[in-house]
Parts: sequence; structure tokens; C-alpha cells
Amino acid sequence: MNLDGKIILVTGAGSGIGAATVALIRARGGVAIATDLKGAPTRLDVTKADDWDAVIADSVARYGRIDGLVSNAGIAGAGLLVEIDLNEFRRFTAVTVEGAFLGIQKTVAQMRLQSFPAQGSIVVTSSVMATQAAPGIASYAATKAALSNMARAIGIELGRKGDFIRVNVVAPGGTATPMLIDAMPPGFVDDPASWVDVPLREPQRAEDIAETIAFLLSDEASFITSAIMAVDGGWSLT
Repeated sequence: MNLDGKIILVTGAGSGIGAATVALIRARGGVAIATDLKGAPTRLDVTKADDWDAVIADSVARYGRIDGLVSNAGIAGAGLLVEIDLNEFRRFTAVTVEGAFLGIQKTVAQMRLQSFPAQGSIVVTSSVMATQAAPGIASYAATKAALSNMARAIGIELGRKGDFIRVNVVAPGGTATPMLIDAMPPGFVDDPASWVDVPLREPQRAEDIAETIAFLLSDEASFITSAIMAVDGGWSLT
């Protein structure tokens, strides 16, 4: 999984899976452009087209091209149906779905300027909750389901248009990241240790997800596109 010389833009890189992915890309010889809403070190609000234009333009000015995108930015939270505010639901949609859509759209446009046919790899961080059911996460599950299917549809579209741009989805299980734990309301998860329990090992680590992302970015995954890869230690099957 050699990433030598690959220029890869990573969103949501301030902590958790994003930070682990940035570290692994760099360890494998790639250049990771770390972005986050809070700055990591580059600030990017994934819901704003102007922010995407600025970050991509700056990246190309520095490195000459973009070879990959890790669309990892997202938000987490829980709440029962009757307690969910519509504006909060829309915030999930804006960040998770619209943010990923904008990023993929802008990145593909840049990749098409760089070569013909266009080449690159895009990896989207979704969740096993895109296909599994659990109480109290309607907003989160709905947006992750939309994200997963959107990414697969884009991957098929690009392939049929003649692009060599692969689009794949990583679907983590319950991963012990600061964002996810902090987003849980008091008392919602009584025992976080059992909540992230998996048959193979607990708790699941951000580094486990980063390894799969790095594989999908690499040339070793050159014949994989529009796939959803669950990385949950078998949790979704229990």
C-alpha cells in the first residue's frame, strides 16, 4: 500500500479517523493535506463551495495536482424521534451529504483538468449504520445511508464516462473517537465499552479504519470501485 508521491486531500482531519488517516498517508510516503472546520492546519467548511475552491486551488498551487480525496468530515449525535429538531436534522444532511457531494464534485473537476482520462481515488467515510438499525440515531443513519449510495452511484457514473477515478466507501462500526463519544447525550450510552464491543477486539480504533482507507487510495486497489467495505470486526453481523 505504497502512497509515494500521492497528493491526498483529507477532510475532518482534526481528530479520530481523519487524523489517523493523515498520519498513515504520510507514513506511506504520500502528501496529506489535512483540513478541518476548526483548522487542521487548513480550515475547510465542507458545506461551502467557496471554501472547497480555495482549498483545491491552494493545494494545486503547492503540489501541482490532487490524486485523492478522503471525504471524512461528519457529525455525530443521538436523540429520540420526538426530540429531534428539524434544523438539527438538516445540519446532518448539510455536513454529511451535501459536504461530501461538493467535495467529490470539485475534486473530480480538478482531476479532469490534470489528465485525460482523469485518474484518482476518492474514499468516503460512512458507517455500518447506513444499513443497520438502532434506536436514537435516525438523523445519523439516514444521512449515512444517503452518503453510501450517493458515492456508489458516482463511482458507476465516472467509470461509464471513461474516467479512471475510483469512488469507494468505508463503513466503520462503533469506533472510539472523541467526536462520537462527545456527541452522545448524558445517559444515552450507559456503557461505552460494551457499545463499541466487537467479536475480534474492543474497542475498535481509528487506525483500523485508516488502514482500509489507505488501501483504497493505493494502486493495489486499482480494480475496486463503488464498493462499501465494512470495517467493524464483525459487529454488524452480531
